[in-house]
Amino acid sequence: MEWLTAITLLTALAAGPTLPDADAVRNVVAATDHMSARDFDERTRLSSTFPNELNRLYASESAGKGQWGDALEQFTRAARFADKYSQHRISLMYWHGVGVERDRALAYAWADLAAERMYPNFVVLREKMWLAMDQAERDRALREGVALYAQYGDDVAKPRLERAIARHRTQITGSHVGYNDGRLIVQAAGGGAYSPFDAQGSFDLRPMYAAWRMDADRYWAVEDAIWKEGSVEVGPVAPTRKDADH
Repeated sequence: MEWLTAITLLTALAAGPTLPDADAVRNVVAATDHMSARDFDERTRLSSTFPNELNRLYASESAGKGQWGDALEQFTRAARFADKYSQHRISLMYWHGVGVERDRALAYAWADLAAERMYPNFVVLREKMWLAMDQAERDRALREGVALYAQYGDDVAKPRLERAIARHRTQITGSHVGYNDGRLIVQAAGGGAYSPFDAQGSFDLRPMYAAWRMDADRYWAVEDAIWKEGSVEVGPVAPTRKDADH
């Protein structure tokens, strides 16, 4: 019967990974995953030297296309640079089993990491996850969290981004007083669909070098203000058939 087992295995491999449940996808996908090509090009340009933002952007694009394996990989890269939103998105993927096997304990560990700075919506979501788990899941979640913090916690992840910002700051051309000089306006050699150049054929690089983005302390302060006071899209912790069994 070994030949029959082999045929069954090959058939399963040919079928590819199991598609996530449609309800699970709805609980994980974000409105911001869908963007026009023009918006994507502009956001890519502005994020090009910030690995947290750039990988988060690529992850959102992959999620919008339903490429969940790629989305997980890219959110994880962004998470290495202290990107709390990416850590949150990973937690939702594990909680609902989208792109990965469902693992509520690991989902909570990522949610706890996302809530490290006490951003209110992330804290609320983390607590909802905790209440939904059984004791065995809670115990494992705490163990998983130790390993995650060692790789992705702010103590180790923030310095990675700060080093990237410092490298970028040394490479800036143009004025170092306000980053406001004309040398940061580039003329286009030619246009085309979704060109980032304006109608006059010029391309303004100054937003890439905004003063607050070149200073790590100010960068983190702006992030805190956005996530603590702004409107944050976090997604629900919706009950599933498996939850009802606990």
